[in-house]
Amino acid sequence: MSIRQADEWVKLVADSATGLEALRARFVQHAYDRHAHETYAIGMTESGSQSYRCRGGNYSTRPGALMLFNPAEVHDGRPTDAGGFTYRMLYLPVALLRDLGGEGFGAPGAEPLFYQPLAQDEVAARVIAEAFDSLAEPHSRLRRDEALLGVLGILLPRYAGLAPKRAPPAAPGLRRARDLLEASLLEDIGIAALAQEAGISRFHLARGFRRLYGLSPSEYRRQQRLREARRRIVAGASLAEAALASGFTDQAHFTRQFKAAYGVTPGRWRQAAMPPG
Repeated sequence: MSIRQADEWVKLVADSATGLEALRARFVQHAYDRHAHETYAIGMTESGSQSYRCRGGNYSTRPGALMLFNPAEVHDGRPTDAGGFTYRMLYLPVALLRDLGGEGFGAPGAEPLFYQPLAQDEVAARVIAEAFDSLAEPHSRLRRDEALLGVLGILLPRYAGLAPKRAPPAAPGLRRARDLLEASLLEDIGIAALAQEAGISRFHLARGFRRLYGLSPSEYRRQQRLREARRRIVAGASLAEAALASGFTDQAHFTRQFKAAYGVTPGRWRQAAMPPG
């Protein structure tokens, strides 16, 4: 959902499966009253500067800054100057962070607390922006799960003091997870199912899979689907039929992914691969 008014605008997206919500907005005059969220609120400043009060202090952001608010933490927000600011926020339910965080960091069921409301961290800011994009675009469940794990994998050690647990040797389990991906081409499978199959946490599944196979689970799934689409095109299926039968429900998304992988559109590839006649 998008709301636009003059030079100010708001874009909201949500993931019904996890309860995760996200916001991207630009404000020039709007100021937030003091308020608190029942969720964790994790954000990054894209441009400009926002000022806010929190924990008895006054803070101002600049591009690449993180805003880290714990549940029920009172704060406000306003443009620092006439230039306004653009920012992105992720709103993570407590149960989601408890579930994911306790699985790979800290004690089971732990509710981490960020120990500062502002940090300058361009790397973490970029990962938060990518997580927003994974919600806003028609990516797979795997892509969204990986993006969220990427955010927490950076923020929890750096700003909540939770070091990742050591992962047990997992190559046999990771092979089982890969086999599950191979056997479920059309399913919108998530990291949780792969981790259960591998017998390790979601954090360790995501990291171990890339280490062993050179691709994240979502990248492996994308390559798997593109190979199937190519096979079907050669067998005579139309481009739309090949895309749908390979798990691509959006034709434009299929075309972009195909060209990114092979350098040509599916139509051009078909012309080159199919014999004349």
